[in-house]
Amino acid sequence: MIKTISVRQTAIIISILLFANKILVLPSLLYEVSKADGFFIILFLLSLEFLILLMFLRLKSLYPSTSFYDILKLKFGTFLAKFFYILLAIYFFYKIMLLFNICYMYFHVQVYIDASYYIFIFAFLVIINSSVLRGIRPIARSIEFFYGFILFCLIFCIALSIANFDKFPIFFDSKLVNFFDGSFRHLFCFGDMLILLVLIDKVDSNNLLKSKSILYFFTSAVIILSVYFMFYSIFDYTAFLHKNAISDIITFSYRFIDLGRLDIIAVIIIMFLAFFQLCLYAYAFIECFIKIFSKLSVVYSMVVFDLLFIFIVFTSLIDYLVAIKIGVSIIPYLSIFLYFLLPLFCIFVKRGGNDDRFF
Repeated sequence: MIKTISVRQTAIIISILLFANKILVLPSLLYEVSKADGFFIILFLLSLEFLILLMFLRLKSLYPSTSFYDILKLKFGTFLAKFFYILLAIYFFYKIMLLFNICYMYFHVQVYIDASYYIFIFAFLVIINSSVLRGIRPIARSIEFFYGFILFCLIFCIALSIANFDKFPIFFDSKLVNFFDGSFRHLFCFGDMLILLVLIDKVDSNNLLKSKSILYFFTSAVIILSVYFMFYSIFDYTAFLHKNAISDIITFSYRFIDLGRLDIIAVIIIMFLAFFQLCLYAYAFIECFIKIFSKLSVVYSMVVFDLLFIFIVFTSLIDYLVAIKIGVSIIPYLSIFLYFLLPLFCIFVKRGGNDDRFF
């Protein structure tokens, strides 16, 4: 019997995943493309993320206890199912490298500028290995335990930023083509709901799944939009210079200068979010890897992940700037297929039989 995670835990995972890469460097990246109209880009991309969630919920209703891999096998055959899982594994691994590098740069600047890159790698691998090897239920329980604290701190940061509010952001100050260009180029910061597809058979089937998932999704979406609104309000034309949005909206305040470093609140938030999000992405990668190489156990798959991660990091094949460059140039094309086309195919394509044909 497959151990499942509860509806509440699933909804909380949805809420936590939504913050990945969106409240640190992304606001400044969007401002470079579309100025304060980056707010409408994030609104549009969150809508697309919501569409992925709806497709997950639809697949869950159609196949309550079937894994996504088995759904793909049922629709397209074994060969294409493995191929699609290879694409998913590549995508999840890229997201791990992206989130890891963004978080390292954040802690490097905000906490300790002389912190060693290799110490951060070691700490990351120890936490991820222990969490993934224990399974999804302990990860889900840990996220559930800290969720209220994380949500409170995020809302507290937004409340503090209100004291820095200067003027309403200047919207409709860029061309429409910038909106579409920015939306396409920054798809790489979204698609976090794809993890749900890999977890689909591990999610408890319940009538409340849809309502709770949507409620928790919109809770996080409102918080994210609030961060963007305050960020563009406070910094205006200098927004592109501020790469750590959640910290900067509460740091640059003369009203709280006597209270010390308030950004420690944001640091704590990012620490928890980074830990949980990296665990979830690593778990999704391992799930895909095991389906691709069915003879490998979880332990051996984790060893492969560690070796691959260490090799890429130590050879500097992917660092912060390279991860962003790959994200805006290559990943958007893969994203369109994985985010929308693949789930839609699973919903609407008729059963393809047990062979390896597409239909």
